[in-house]
Amino acid sequence: MLQKNMQYDRESLKKRLILYSPNIVNLCLDSYGKEKQRGRLYHEYTIQPMVFTTLFEAFEKMDALYDALQFPQAATEIRDFRVDRKERERMIRESGGELALPEHIKEELEKVEEFEKVIEQRGKEATFVIRVKFRQHSSWQGEITWVDGQKKEYFRSALELIKLMDSALHMQDH
Repeated sequence: MLQKNMQYDRESLKKRLILYSPNIVNLCLDSYGKEKQRGRLYHEYTIQPMVFTTLFEAFEKMDALYDALQFPQAATEIRDFRVDRKERERMIRESGGELALPEHIKEELEKVEEFEKVIEQRGKEATFVIRVKFRQHSSWQGEITWVDGQKKEYFRSALELIKLMDSALHMQDH
């Protein structure tokens, strides 16, 4: 009997579209246009949603979350025009070979929201649950679940992630 129940649990787990991961982000799009994409981000480390007005802003907030979690770890450091090359090299030398995390990211994150409550939130236009597995080649790789369409796809870059979201929204319009 126990063997049969274990088999049933494995089968139901395989069929579930969204599996637990500590870095899952629920991206709820409330409006989607060429210039503005408004919505909210939900994750386990804050009760209040993170509001965004463009996908670029949403991705910046997600990247900051991954930096704070240190999961998934970034394989490369993103360059920035605000810090010149000599200053960056000095900062790396002083930190012993690694660029230290900014002060606002250094604090430990604690889970304050239940996983099920994070993924139950919905956007007015569409809802996507995003799980970034890797941050390699200065981009993201992972899986995206289009909740409204009950479909899951894998992406190899942030650009491919955006294209998958855009294709889902165009399918929804027709």
